Amino acid sequence: MDFSLSIEQNKVILWAREIAAEIKKTALHPEFSAEQFEGKIIRLLAQNNLLCPTIPIEYGGLGLDRFTTALVIEEIAAGFPSAAAVVDATIHAAEPILLAGSRWQKEEYLPALTGVNAGTASFALTEAAGGSDLSLLQSSAVISDGGFVLNGRKDWVINADRAKFVAVIAAIESNQKKAALRVFIVPQAAKGFHLGVKRKTIGLDYAYIGETIFDNAYIEKNNVIKSDEAGSGYLLLTQTFDLGRAMVGATSVGIARAAYETALEYAENRIQFGTRIRNHQTIAFALADMATKIEMARLITWKACWLMDQGGDYSVISAMAKVAASTIAQEVTTGAADILGAKGCEKGSFIEQLVRDARILTTIEGTNHMQKLVISSQL
Repeated sequence: MDFSLSIEQNKVILWAREIAAEIKKTALHPEFSAEQFEGKIIRLLAQNNLLCPTIPIEYGGLGLDRFTTALVIEEIAAGFPSAAAVVDATIHAAEPILLAGSRWQKEEYLPALTGVNAGTASFALTEAAGGSDLSLLQSSAVISDGGFVLNGRKDWVINADRAKFVAVIAAIESNQKKAALRVFIVPQAAKGFHLGVKRKTIGLDYAYIGETIFDNAYIEKNNVIKSDEAGSGYLLLTQTFDLGRAMVGATSVGIARAAYETALEYAENRIQFGTRIRNHQTIAFALADMATKIEMARLITWKACWLMDQGGDYSVISAMAKVAASTIAQEVTTGAADILGAKGCEKGSFIEQLVRDARILTTIEGTNHMQKLVISSQL
């Protein structure tokens, strides 16, 4: 068992930390806006080829393994969580293509997520009637002219406004059995693809989250992953979520770390009763608890990613990482806000943003209740 990082991984951390610091500086400016998020932060990530770092070098990506990607995600999340959410969503959307896409699909769509002009991508599963319960999904596609005509409405889709493509889960011939599910790659310019309502969320509010509408959208057969294989869509869906949960874990660790570091700095400088407040046992013990929890969350996330890179069975540990890290992120952010006192309640402050961002992490990539179902089913 070896917990050490390689020289290359330590260099990646320092590189990502510099980028995250620049992102944070931009995001904390009083006049920061959604336009600046798109024009500066997303462009900065693209210029450093970080919108989808898991894409292999042969398609223009960095070719990072899961473990190293988690290190990068933690740094970005510690700088500005909304930026990490954009990267997480793009990785998630590219996953089905990386796992089972044809050579043509990889050559056609993966390069669009790499390089200085890179765009993002979206993964669309959830609908008004259901997300966790796949039997309630209503989006469907019928065979037409050698391709498929897709109809349906997806909700809570991250990056939908700027995505180069959307990976859509829908059933063939309105048959909602698992074997009928497929992954449709829908380009942003596809006829019949529209944006619906933009959702107003309590956190990650600079990452666009909203509806996507498919109104008789024609999808060529080449844009359907393993279109002729029954059960391929369901298998890809489960594999994609198993891989994505660990990235939410890394994002959670980054958010928790940022909150802890903010509280620690404040406790070092705040003087009460003649001494720094970190010297008071109540504050010191609270900081100790935060540091311990963050280390726990980081290690279980690392283990999940290590198993992925080693070809091991990571389904349960990935779900555990998502549950543990997102729960800890909530605990640490609220605890940090308590240490800051009145400043922890200030609207628009960094700590207030982190508290709101952490709240969403228990829901995205499958709610924590569903993760516990996954875990308990394999005990």
